[in-house]
Amino acid sequence: MRVDHHGADCVFCGIAAGTESARVVAETAETLTFLPVRPVHPGHVLVVPRRHVADIWELDEETAAAVGTAVLRAAHAVRAAHRPEGLNVIQSSGAVATQSVFHLHVHVIPRYQGDRMPYLWPAKVEEDPALLDDSARRLRSALTAGRH
Repeated sequence: MRVDHHGADCVFCGIAAGTESARVVAETAETLTFLPVRPVHPGHVLVVPRRHVADIWELDEETAAAVGTAVLRAAHAVRAAHRPEGLNVIQSSGAVATQSVFHLHVHVIPRYQGDRMPYLWPAKVEEDPALLDDSARRLRSALTAGRH
């Protein structure tokens, strides 16, 4: 299921337009970096493109580069300001992946031993060599064909 939000009904578009409030910590012509309404803890920020992009599949390479640069700058700022023991950079696309605001956003989250964030990797991973070989083949084919 895909949900599209445009302009006035997208809270992140509202922040970019200045009609919604946010604790903005950095901005460029292409991106905004701000604290989420419900941060995990101090230092947790979101990086978003200013223009509406629903998810990673709608993201063009130029905007991706701007977002990536803003994420890197945010990561360094989080490290300097909060001295975390680690860092998560999380981008979720689609409701099944826990995307709740359908405007692309990247979480930059400082991590500390014993913090409230759950362990993010499953204990059981895919080990079937035939499935993994098939996946590698399919991915190579898609990348070679330029289907992205």
